[in-house]
Amino acid sequence: MRGWLLALVVMCFVAPARAETREVAVPTRDGLTLRAMLVKPDGPGPFPAIVALHGCGGLWNKTTGRMLQRETAWAKRWTEAGYAAIFPDSFTARGQTSVCGQVERPILPQREWVRDAYDALAWLQAQSFVKPDRVAVFGWSHGGMTTLWSIAAASPGRPDGLAKGFVGAVAFYPGCVEIGKTGFAASAPLLIEIGAEDTWTLPKACVAMVEAARRRGGARIAIDVYPEAVHGFDQPTGSVHPFVTRNSIYKNGEKTVMVGPNPAAREAAIPRAMAWLKDVLDR
Repeated sequence: MRGWLLALVVMCFVAPARAETREVAVPTRDGLTLRAMLVKPDGPGPFPAIVALHGCGGLWNKTTGRMLQRETAWAKRWTEAGYAAIFPDSFTARGQTSVCGQVERPILPQREWVRDAYDALAWLQAQSFVKPDRVAVFGWSHGGMTTLWSIAAASPGRPDGLAKGFVGAVAFYPGCVEIGKTGFAASAPLLIEIGAEDTWTLPKACVAMVEAARRRGGARIAIDVYPEAVHGFDQPTGSVHPFVTRNSIYKNGEKTVMVGPNPAAREAAIPRAMAWLKDVLDR
């Protein structure tokens, strides 16, 4: 009997936290309604929250129609940590599924996407289960670039009269070349995670941007450059492989890059990013 009771007590302590997942609609200032995925811990909250921004390949698996594995894995980590998160889809409402292969990209981080990020922030702040003054922004690749534009001191997406903005940011392998030309300074604590062998979003440009931003002042910025890691190193499955990306910024309009997971970098970056979020959200 004692053994059974002990086992029951142990089970109670190790039972996984329950979470809610559902699609929601996010209205935008551009007159569109974005499809978005919401995840939150079970219960009324209020919870700290995250606006999570997908990459240039979109938010959904083209075969299953479900949210991509990378984003799904992060969603699970966040709900287990007690955070709600919204994943706005910036593409579907604009008639796109991916922009990675488009030379002239119709949706840009510093234009449509950064406005979407703030519209998703406004949606979260209107929910009773969210702490409106404890929302961070987190993005990958093009979503990582949008993250930088979102917390720039002179962000082009920030609405006039905004009372509570993003309290922190994490950008995984963002492109830093364009925003690095703007005199970037961070309005909230920023963490950048990038691979040393990333030939798509170059780490050298991000390191230079961070060093220049630190000299200008503003919120604190940290950057980690992981040896041997390429673009997409936090992917939970798959292998490193070549990928052809197209963009008007490339000399010939396209570029072959390597993408895929790096277990060592992933296992270091996940707790690093989670600790950063805890520092800015758990107050």
